[in-house]
Amino acid sequence: MAYNAGVRQENIHRLWGRLQGVSVRLDDIGENVTRIRMRSLGARLLGFEVDAYLVGNILIDTGFPYVQGPLLAVLEDRDIRMICCTHSHEDHTGNCAALAAAHDCPVYLRHADSMWEEGEYPLKPYRWIWWGVPEAFQPEEMPAVVESGGRRLEVVPTPGHSRAQVAFFEVATGDVFTGDLFVSPGAAAVLIWEDPWAAVASLRWVAALKPRRMLTGHGLIADDPAPRLELKAERIEAAARRAVELMAEGLPPREVVRRVFANGAAKDRFFEWMTSREFSRLNFVRAAVRHAPEGHEAWGLGLEA
Repeated sequence: MAYNAGVRQENIHRLWGRLQGVSVRLDDIGENVTRIRMRSLGARLLGFEVDAYLVGNILIDTGFPYVQGPLLAVLEDRDIRMICCTHSHEDHTGNCAALAAAHDCPVYLRHADSMWEEGEYPLKPYRWIWWGVPEAFQPEEMPAVVESGGRRLEVVPTPGHSRAQVAFFEVATGDVFTGDLFVSPGAAAVLIWEDPWAAVASLRWVAALKPRRMLTGHGLIADDPAPRLELKAERIEAAARRAVELMAEGLPPREVVRRVFANGAAKDRFFEWMTSREFSRLNFVRAAVRHAPEGHEAWGLGLEA
């Protein structure tokens, strides 16, 4: 399903994009990997940048639409043979159409046939204000391994944040590119379609690979990341278990949120309001119950699966 914002709306987006003060910077971070660092007013307010990576001639993610002009310029002379997306959200796929056309290369995405199912069509106002509206593109289904120019990346499904999300693991270097699998170190508010239990499993799958280096989609590069991944998995699992237990006791969801998340209530309610309830701790609590794994009866909860 294609999304056409219309000429008038596109002009508004271009103007707003210019006001965002976008910037793009390329950093050589070793192993013939180039980190593409993208910033804007919106990203700075959120407290992070958006990163893509050029691994040899494989481009992992394409950033958000507002950086399209400078991004195309800095990558104009680079050899890009394929684009591989960690997931479908617009801050990661926002320039797929333009870059694929400029470099005459395919775009790969897991669950390509359902790429519009996580709020991308239509975008809620906060998402196009923050990142911009991506041009429609036609991705191909992600294979189990992507190879080009002597680089070989294993595709590791990592659902939770997104049904489509994957990590890319290069055995030869020990690098793992994780998209939004790891953004913050603990349990946090989630988007309405997220599954915290799947996120726990995904974190542990990647930790089990024992990667040398983790390269995330939002500013963090970490050596020996397995302990960080395991700790985040433990924290999410503990919060999800507690949420299910408290809901089983009959507490109202808002009270469960207050007990599971001790701090930051005002900030959480602000983001819930700003995102039209698409992102909140309340979503975490409801998702923990909705996706509670089979066998949770062993916890003594008595909930339906």
